[in-house]
Amino acid sequence: MKKRFLLPALVLMAAVLVLPVGCSGGNPYEVAKREESTVSSLSQGETKTQARKMYEEARADGYTKSFVEFLNEIGFCADDTLAVNSALLSAVEVYAGFERSRYVYGESSSYYSIGSGVIFDLDKEEGDAYVLTNYHVLYSASSTGKETLPHISDSVTLYLFGSKTESRAISAEFVGGAMDYDVAVLKVENSRVLQTGDARAVSVGDSDAVTVGERVYAVGNADGKGISAVSGILSVDAEYISITTADGRSSVSMLEMRTDAPVNHGNSGGGLFNADGELIGIVNARSEVSGVDHLGYALPANRVCAIAENIIDNSKADRSHGAMLASLNITTKVADSYSEYDGETGAARVAETLVVQEVRSGIAYGIIMPGDILRSIRIGDGEEKELTRTYMLGNMLFRVRKGDTVRLTVERNGAEKTLSFEFSSNDDFLLCQ
Repeated sequence: MKKRFLLPALVLMAAVLVLPVGCSGGNPYEVAKREESTVSSLSQGETKTQARKMYEEARADGYTKSFVEFLNEIGFCADDTLAVNSALLSAVEVYAGFERSRYVYGESSSYYSIGSGVIFDLDKEEGDAYVLTNYHVLYSASSTGKETLPHISDSVTLYLFGSKTESRAISAEFVGGAMDYDVAVLKVENSRVLQTGDARAVSVGDSDAVTVGERVYAVGNADGKGISAVSGILSVDAEYISITTADGRSSVSMLEMRTDAPVNHGNSGGGLFNADGELIGIVNARSEVSGVDHLGYALPANRVCAIAENIIDNSKADRSHGAMLASLNITTKVADSYSEYDGETGAARVAETLVVQEVRSGIAYGIIMPGDILRSIRIGDGEEKELTRTYMLGNMLFRVRKGDTVRLTVERNGAEKTLSFEFSSNDDFLLCQ
């Protein structure tokens, strides 16, 4: 039985699917599976032969990746079939089982939430994996609430692309999640199916670098009928929309990417991929407004992956089933917003000026000042991240761990200053679950 999520006004929790338009004919699964011989099915003539020669020369020089990955890296493919086929092998169907309470519904009954997921991390030798999906796929307010974690499914089954048989069912357990961000992580251990199959971990792209109009593919379990794919373009690179949380108790403003790729029930948690086969988002919602078509939404990969890594680290430390957000305890506003055109790449992007409004008690009190313009952030010895959009600060703060030093560059009275903060106490973090 499928589970429907009703959202107010704008959106309904859902998911997406995507089918490739390819570099080759034939079965997509076979294309991805036969990586080393894929070139034989391409209709590229001498160009194909030259690409194979280049690959063999690269192998002789120590290159260790597959031929498919080599083609993607040199930009050989005239379209995106190989990239999408690679994405198919990182996709999973998700079925979360629940029991309804007889006190509420008159009799006990079993039902399933149907969704999708992507393999975030994979240890093929051990058969272990972490899988990303949406929180609302694993949560049901209609359940008995007697689960190990109330309303979170204790019975989660996954299927790989092309492998929906009883013998290939994969059991998974909930690691943790953040309801207000609609992100959840599952864990698989000692799976023979993962050890012997063609599954692979997803390749993650930079969702901050996407451009409006670029081709995207959404891969997922549409209507519970198995992994498939649909295509579209990126309509809006980043916007906030109002979404009802999985428990139905509140509405939150959620950061989303908008696409015109068709979004269908059962595909929540599925990946949104770019033309290189890189994950740039996790599909989680669609428009439910009458007369409005082709408004699908995906959570940006930079935020989702930061939260997922946070959840995994916390679970290993036995801290919680949620994510720990480093808190500066400040409020900010967008003082200016404008477009920037890159003449070399032809990309038009939005840039924002982020200004501090208020500094409350906490780690930043007396150090950051109202009126400071936030310019960049650096965590420990990592790379400095320029803050050109409001959401970037939050994404980075999810990457902070206890003991990290954060350096924030601000502009104050026309001069730049670098401020330093050491997140040494649990009080410096907020629990998101």
